Amino acid sequence: MQWSAEHLQELLGELRNRGGDRSEVEVKRGAGGCPRMPETICAFANMPSGGMILVGIDEGAGFAATGVPDVALIEQGLAAQARNAVVPPAHIEFEHAIIDDRDVVVATIAGLPISDRPCRTRKGGHAYLRQADGDYRMSDQEIAQLIAQRTRPRYDASAVPNTSAADLDPRLVAQFVAEARQSSRRLADSPDETILRRRGVLATGTDKLSVAGLYALGQYPQQYFPSLSITAAVELSDSADGRTADLAHLDGPVPDLLEQAMQWVSRNTRRVIRYGGDGHGIDEDEIPMVAVRELIANALVHRDLGPHTIGKRVEIRLRDDLLVIANPGGLWGVTTDQLGTPAGKSAVNEFLYDICKTTRTLNGKRVIEGEGGGIREARVVLRAAGMPAPIFRDGAVRFTAILSRHSLLSTEDLEWLSTLTGASTLSDMQREILASMRGGQEWTNSLVRREFTPIDSIDARAVLQGLVSAGLAITAGDRGATTYSLAPALNVDAERTVPIVEVTPADDTVRRAEAGKLSIGEIAAITRNGRIIWDALAEPASLDSVVGKTGLTPSQASFALRKLAAAGAVVIDGGPGSRGTTYSRQT
Repeated sequence: MQWSAEHLQELLGELRNRGGDRSEVEVKRGAGGCPRMPETICAFANMPSGGMILVGIDEGAGFAATGVPDVALIEQGLAAQARNAVVPPAHIEFEHAIIDDRDVVVATIAGLPISDRPCRTRKGGHAYLRQADGDYRMSDQEIAQLIAQRTRPRYDASAVPNTSAADLDPRLVAQFVAEARQSSRRLADSPDETILRRRGVLATGTDKLSVAGLYALGQYPQQYFPSLSITAAVELSDSADGRTADLAHLDGPVPDLLEQAMQWVSRNTRRVIRYGGDGHGIDEDEIPMVAVRELIANALVHRDLGPHTIGKRVEIRLRDDLLVIANPGGLWGVTTDQLGTPAGKSAVNEFLYDICKTTRTLNGKRVIEGEGGGIREARVVLRAAGMPAPIFRDGAVRFTAILSRHSLLSTEDLEWLSTLTGASTLSDMQREILASMRGGQEWTNSLVRREFTPIDSIDARAVLQGLVSAGLAITAGDRGATTYSLAPALNVDAERTVPIVEVTPADDTVRRAEAGKLSIGEIAAITRNGRIIWDALAEPASLDSVVGKTGLTPSQASFALRKLAAAGAVVIDGGPGSRGTTYSRQT
């Protein structure tokens, strides 16, 4: 994976704000050379989307970049561990980043194909996965769960011994068969039993219920599978008495589970006042319930129903800042990046998914719409409420959806925005982008599309250019290398909360620079401010002169000049720190 400077900048800013690693990211100082990381490499290889190791970052110092003395040595050490310390070998790619003027190694470990999992450490033969920000040894049950993913077992179609149609809920069945007749010409005149059989409620070739039929329409599925339930709890802070509050064990078929879960979340979250475009306050749910409902329904319908997940329930945890919804199992046929897009539709349990499309809760709403647009809608309503998009983590044996309980813009952000001329005409998206620029985040067209999906390239450019036209942001680079940052006039009191990040150019670009054959586009690729610096050096200039001509901060200008000099594009005449030092183009 190629990491852009903006993506790394955003990631490190998030880590600093969170004060801890993410499950797919591990940071190491690397002060004593290459760290030994066979367990972490093994764990990332077992994750569908792999993971990333950053060496040269000190978590104990607020994720500050401390750098490494020898990039090549770190890369060679990690590559050797990926080849020799785990079986089968893991694929690893490297990028060299300069973060706050320090050399940092970015190592991306790709997830192994399903057919090659689980990856194990050569020493000890143990398999690992990631949980929170650590590696843990997989249990035999979890290993069996990974192996089962090599094929697509249809556990939801399996017959449940000692069951029959008498175990179904009459109300749910009546509604289900009525919907089935209405939605299918083939089933319009069929008797109830035929519909139940053809829609997978009764297992093929038997009079017993399928797992899907029992789970979706049964009177009490937990009689046969106690783990087909939900455990919900409010997690208390460390200073509180006890560990949890309002601990609930929810039971019944899927429609009942969904309604009970929604009532539990509503009971334990607040009502807040949000202000619309007309300035009037409106009482709304702390977290938009449309988004909550979609994610809970997904957890219920897409949970792993195999024998290796017996004892594992859907879990809902409410923390001070987050709502966490987790279910056994992972995605099938899609990645977390595809969720909410046209390509992001794939049912883990095909029969259960199909049944739930025509199953309704007591309030008359379908359990799922069946169009694959629920996550997209969740993102839209969260964005409209000024809240972050949901975070999805596929841990192979456990899938987690995370909703923030806080708005994107803090009180301080809102106060700052209120002082800006013209800020009242900005869209919510532009206000969020501008607030992050204040912390040092630089934006590109691709970063806008990734953060505010669904949005296309043309609309993303219009959003960014609108900030430039309003005099609130400036650009650097051109075409595909254009970056957008806070206008220098607004940068006076801004406190940088994200680092300055550069991803070094490829070796062939450096060689061409040393030969004096670089194009303007290649100069812009060396550093994001390369083009604007190059324009300022039409004549030899001091650092102060470059700052005055470009509007960059002294640290930004100095950083870019050193990068251009290292690539052979700029000549430095004088010593570091000397006011008489000048910079000129390489001729």
